[in-house]
Amino acid sequence: MTKKKPFLVLHDKTKLKNNRDQATSVMKLTKNYYQFDALERLVETLPKQAVLLELDEQLSSHAIYFGKYAEVKKIYVPIKERQKEVQDNMLCNNIQQVEIVENDLETWKTWLSSVHLIHFSKRILHHDIVTQLLPHLANHTVLWLETENKDYDDLLATGNYHLADRFPGHSVYTFQEKPNETKENSADVEKKVFAWLDTYKGHIDDVANEFAKQQINTEAKHQRQLEKQKQLATKNWNEQVAMHQKELQQLKRQITDSKAMVKYISDAWNAEKIVNHDLNQRIYTLLETEKPVLLALKERNIAQQKELAVLRQQNRQLTHRWKQLQTKYERLNNTKIIRFMRKYWHFKKSRKLRNDT
Repeated sequence: MTKKKPFLVLHDKTKLKNNRDQATSVMKLTKNYYQFDALERLVETLPKQAVLLELDEQLSSHAIYFGKYAEVKKIYVPIKERQKEVQDNMLCNNIQQVEIVENDLETWKTWLSSVHLIHFSKRILHHDIVTQLLPHLANHTVLWLETENKDYDDLLATGNYHLADRFPGHSVYTFQEKPNETKENSADVEKKVFAWLDTYKGHIDDVANEFAKQQINTEAKHQRQLEKQKQLATKNWNEQVAMHQKELQQLKRQITDSKAMVKYISDAWNAEKIVNHDLNQRIYTLLETEKPVLLALKERNIAQQKELAVLRQQNRQLTHRWKQLQTKYERLNNTKIIRFMRKYWHFKKSRKLRNDT
């Protein structure tokens, strides 16, 4: 009977199958998710209800982390070979957002434009797959590549994807449109700047007024909350004082009843003590009168014990002697002479009976 593979339990009680690869060894040693720093930085940039594409044919820990901490809407995982393992991991950690899809780029075109993040692991990253996906991506898509190779900078620049963040072993690319190269007059620029300044000044004044109103409302709301809390605390305090007074009165009554009970028990114990003393005196008197009889019975018992010991010794001797005699009788009875004589007597007896007839 084969044992089931043990679960790998992380620090947040996340259970994973033990795949016996390098990434699982790291997670087993650190009790944390593989590439945890990169996952933590990317989760902060993801919008709510985001859609992810996880291109990693071995690990399911990334999908579990995004499902638990990123509030994602769906995570596409093109893993057919390890489908059962991924489903078991999702079931253990109650992750419902994961959807396993076929590893076919043609079928991805229907939902690829809604993806917010695509993760290319070292195991699956190559130029061909990046080149095939670029034309079908939306402007909001973020690309996470497990590489520091600058060749991908040139490749992704053809699709207006430029490096946004780079940390050891990882690169993050976002969509950036090419800036307009048309030149404008300085006067037009100055007018636009002044117009923007006026607009921003109006916005700043509106924001300041709104902030002042919010601050006044917040202070009034805070004051009302303090009054309510004060009234509630006073009411609770009065209720607790009344409850403690009732408990104190009950304790006083219980103490009075306990004192009366203790006095009653003490009187009863003293009376019982006197009765026991009289009984003990009577018992001592009876024992004094019965002591000679008990001593005589004790001596008689000792004599009987000695007599029984002598009789037992005689019985053992007689039994041993009887066994010896029985053994001798059996030996004598089984000799050839006795058997021959027994046959002779039997023959003689039968002849005698025939003569009498």
